[in-house]
Amino acid sequence: MPGIVVFRRRWGVGSDDLVVPGVFLFVLHLIWIVVLCVMLAVVEFDRSVRCVVLLWEHILGYLAILSGSLLVELFISVVAMRGSILDTEARASMKYLLYVRLGIMLVEIVWLVLGVTWLTYHYRDCPVEGAKEAVLGIVICNWCVMLSILITVWCTFDAAGRSWVKMKKYQRSMREAESKFQYKRSGTRHRNWRQRKVIRAYQDSWDHRCRLLFCCIRNSDRNRNSFTDIARLLSDFFRDLDVVPSDVVAGLVLLRKFQKIEREAIVKQHKYDTYEYLSGVAVTSQTQFLALNDPEHFEHFQTVIHYMHFALGAYGWPMFLMTHSGSGVCQLCTRLRCMCFPCLGAHDGATIVSDNCCHCNYAALRRMVEIGEVEVIYATYHVDVGETPFFVAVDFTRRKIVISIRGTLSMKDVITDLNAEGETLPLNPPKEDWLGHKGMVQAAEYIRDKLEEEAILARAFSHSEERGTQDYGLVLVGHSLGAGTASILAILLRQDYPTLQCFAYSPPGGSLSMPAVEYTKSFITSVVVGKDVVPRIGLHQLESLRADLINTIKRSKDPKWKTIVCSVVCCGCASLPTSAAELKSEDSQMAEYLKAKEVAREVAVHPSDSSIALTLHQPLYPPGRIIHIVRHHPTKGEQKYEKRWRQMLNKHEPVYQAVWANNTDFDEVLISPVMIQDHMPDNVLSALNKVLSHSKRFNAEVVRPYVHSEANNTCYYDTRL
Repeated sequence: MPGIVVFRRRWGVGSDDLVVPGVFLFVLHLIWIVVLCVMLAVVEFDRSVRCVVLLWEHILGYLAILSGSLLVELFISVVAMRGSILDTEARASMKYLLYVRLGIMLVEIVWLVLGVTWLTYHYRDCPVEGAKEAVLGIVICNWCVMLSILITVWCTFDAAGRSWVKMKKYQRSMREAESKFQYKRSGTRHRNWRQRKVIRAYQDSWDHRCRLLFCCIRNSDRNRNSFTDIARLLSDFFRDLDVVPSDVVAGLVLLRKFQKIEREAIVKQHKYDTYEYLSGVAVTSQTQFLALNDPEHFEHFQTVIHYMHFALGAYGWPMFLMTHSGSGVCQLCTRLRCMCFPCLGAHDGATIVSDNCCHCNYAALRRMVEIGEVEVIYATYHVDVGETPFFVAVDFTRRKIVISIRGTLSMKDVITDLNAEGETLPLNPPKEDWLGHKGMVQAAEYIRDKLEEEAILARAFSHSEERGTQDYGLVLVGHSLGAGTASILAILLRQDYPTLQCFAYSPPGGSLSMPAVEYTKSFITSVVVGKDVVPRIGLHQLESLRADLINTIKRSKDPKWKTIVCSVVCCGCASLPTSAAELKSEDSQMAEYLKAKEVAREVAVHPSDSSIALTLHQPLYPPGRIIHIVRHHPTKGEQKYEKRWRQMLNKHEPVYQAVWANNTDFDEVLISPVMIQDHMPDNVLSALNKVLSHSKRFNAEVVRPYVHSEANNTCYYDTRL
């Protein structure tokens, strides 16, 4: 950070990113210099043969070119290692080194062409064994290096880089004019025109990237509009932020360390009323654990587990094979409804749309909902931007009609996810402050229209009137994208089905605005596992993450390469303290960091510098009441229960518990190795079952050193243990 400026254009790579390519090319060229020197010393060149003389001269030329490359690459590697991430002055000479290296590369290309010419005319007939094989190897190797350099240049090319440089130059002149009281109204108009030009250039570049990334998706009007919306979001989010991808990686590494320090310091400072952090969430005197010894809460939690199977079933055969890696194929083969062999498989009358020829998805669905007496009425696997697969089933066991919506499984689903602007929910009468994730609102409208046009719910409620299906309740379930869509669809359908329930597993953080969230708490139950990143991601949350990353990068004094390498090697080589105990002054350091963090977020939200043009989005939150599944790793401090823990649990196995969380508790992304793993639907089901299992295996005295208070119906940490 920032991106290097070469040829009056900003590139998507920093000057400190050239450490690895510089060292790699240095080592490679050093090896070839040694090989060619050995060839000159060992092989006898007959100067009377012209092809041998040409080969000898070619090797000498290569030695000169490689020696120059070696020297420049050494300087590039050394310069790239200088300074911290933001200290670009220490690496100011990098662009001149790149100019020199480019000149040498052009000479090298000419020499490679000459080498190919020699190999074409003289390789077979020239009587110099060993040397010509070495030249063949170096020509092939260096053409591969040239190809990799071209690919790297293409990947780091920024279409708006030239406009960005002009914009920054103009902004510097405007600030100088302002400092000298020479600011004029005409300057404002010129600045706005220049800024609009850069914004358009950036949006066009992101639009081009989106279309290139999703080139296999058909070019419909809705898709074009989605690409435009996504490009605008991405260009707004990254506009005027001079960061490159490696800066984000280094920032995430640093942010994880700072988050750990912050949590440790807060626990040690009792004024924060925080006794411990479980899965990154503070346990305070107000924390409410699920009282699973209460029959009502226990039954509700079992219902949550029950309908997670329906959310899992919507993913079809890929999820089934992933969760049944050993016997999944054999189990599916006996249930296929192959069109080529109509006699195979059972025909239960369900309507199946857009499944493959053997109905693999439907076969997996039937297998995964075998947790009771369930009949599938309708299942569609058609997917498009804003059009998500779902199925409708009758659950005779629980006397419910179930609508299950699939989560993200295709590139079209990714586009729906990325279309994350807030949009007013299509209610009658409309409520302007009830906003939802735009892509999920479109998906919910699609499913609602499909249910009405094909009378799917009417068929489900009249499926077996002799068994009373007309009086069954309605349940909506989904995971991830399906969870957010199910939540919005539940709001749309609740006017017609006032007793409906919705279970949203790992819902996106940017799902609903707070007025809509408050409305959903009476009929939506959401489930979040551990440090799952998706419930913590929305446009507003990402803006906070952006501010936190910039704040941590500014506080880093180490070079970027050292920060990233130390995170992989874990040798303790980073200068950043790894625990609160290592801070020189815990109170002052923590207060300084928290203040800087708050200021960074305020600047990101309300920028005052004319060089900053960041965006502000209304906060959106996960829906309904949230059950947060947290992990507790037993420690030596729990001496009273240590023997019992080790007898009943594996030594390294954590204990899973469920707490009631606030919707605003997921405003910060927690950087962790399990942030993606905790989102996987099979892991969500496993975590729910472990909560139930652990609650049964431990009685009320041993379940945890948390004590239930009858006075305020909360659970708190017993500090006497």
